Amino acid sequence: MDGLGLRNWFETATMLDLLGVAGVLIYVGAYLCLQLGLLKGDGFAYPALNLTASLSVLASLTASFNPYSVAIETSWSLISIVGLTRLYFVHHHIRLTPDEAAVANRLLPGVKKDRVRQFIRLGRFVDAVPGEIVASEGHPVRDLAVVLAGACHVDRGGVPVARLGPGALVGEMTFATGAPATANVIVAEPSRLFLVERGVLSTHLARNPDLGATIEQSVAVDLRVKLAETTARLSRSIAGGQQ
Repeated sequence: MDGLGLRNWFETATMLDLLGVAGVLIYVGAYLCLQLGLLKGDGFAYPALNLTASLSVLASLTASFNPYSVAIETSWSLISIVGLTRLYFVHHHIRLTPDEAAVANRLLPGVKKDRVRQFIRLGRFVDAVPGEIVASEGHPVRDLAVVLAGACHVDRGGVPVARLGPGALVGEMTFATGAPATANVIVAEPSRLFLVERGVLSTHLARNPDLGATIEQSVAVDLRVKLAETTARLSRSIAGGQQ
């Protein structure tokens, strides 16, 4: 269609024709925003835009019926409604326990509650007693652990290194590789832990790479905090030794 034909089309187009064009533009715009990261596929906006687009195109087809196009747009509308219904259910009917919410905030910030619940089912919550070993220096780390309450102390070769409180991760440096633990981590007081076995976690993250990226960011934050604490502790030790 040349420029003159396009102008003639707009001059003779009905409201239903324009509605169809708007629907196509919404389809393309929503998909472009998804690819650019401006929209999330598991958020409300994307299925809502797709539903708006499909209903707009469906309305335009009432003026020029095409059974194949109607079938496609009807299917798209129904799928979008299913997606919106699922999101509503996730937001309003899935309730995380305090322990589950703590794990979600620490490892999976921003992840939808149904996926958090699926992840948590891979692991287990335990009440650990003082003296219980969470990681043993020189031995493979079996579980990635999150300290939810209580505390653990860390030593290397019998020398105290650090104390881990609520929110700390254990085994985060070696859980991906299966390398031996670089220190002993022992429960210092009655503690609540979340543990997920390394092999199970690796399999799940291989199937859900977006969760893997989120956990890697959480691990990076934990490592930065531990590095800052270690640096501060060494600085205090050096300063004390010079006095």
